[in-house]
Amino acid sequence: MHDISVSVLSSGSCGNSFLVKGPETSFLLDAGLACRELERRISCFGLDTTQVEGVVLTHEHVDHIRGVRRFCAVHNIPVYGTRGTLALTDIDGTEKRVISAGKEFSIGGVRLKPFKVRHLAAEPVGFSMSVGTNRVGVASDLGCITANVLDELSGVELMFVEANYDERMLLEGAYPDFLKRTIKGDHGHLSNEDAGLLSSKASSSKTRKVVLVHLSAENNTPEKARSAVEESLKRHRRSVEVGVSEHGNMSGPYGLG
Repeated sequence: MHDISVSVLSSGSCGNSFLVKGPETSFLLDAGLACRELERRISCFGLDTTQVEGVVLTHEHVDHIRGVRRFCAVHNIPVYGTRGTLALTDIDGTEKRVISAGKEFSIGGVRLKPFKVRHLAAEPVGFSMSVGTNRVGVASDLGCITANVLDELSGVELMFVEANYDERMLLEGAYPDFLKRTIKGDHGHLSNEDAGLLSSKASSSKTRKVVLVHLSAENNTPEKARSAVEESLKRHRRSVEVGVSEHGNMSGPYGLG
């Protein structure tokens, strides 16, 4: 069996965590909710927390690591992260496994390849994950689309892409100007239009679905995000289904195999 599925436990500034299930094991990609809430949401997808064998971190911001220390301590599982991420994450007493951009590693039957992204963090990464020939890509918390990101996501069958803000809503909203500039900057977040461009350029005839994640509660709506990405895919003649994981909500599982 070459099955891989991804469930969104939560996405957005309130907390980010994906549950990845492979043929042999399961793990979390980020743990941005409190330990008990992670446990509750994992159980909603029919898994026992004893089946989760590790937490893989994208970067050290609190909405991605809030529950990692306690969750890993309670369940006696390791934390995977880049050297820069682990150095800024309070996980004393937990087994740390250093990963590096460009170097594959495996958890159970799932192969993971971290890749560099631009974000205001120490050493942030996105991930491509595969089981057999089935490939999933995750690109969230990045400020711009680089050739490296496109290469790593190219041709994945299932893609999770950040669609953080609608540009007009952000510019006309209540955020202070410095924060608006940070969000829009090359080390900030992707807009709906950016998400559409990334989805269109990275997708191929193999790509089945794009799931939009990390939507801002203040500067976006699911409808605006979906519309912008669907329009971009149509312009680029890509026939790809678009899903949206709403701020703070669970969604999925999204599967291959």
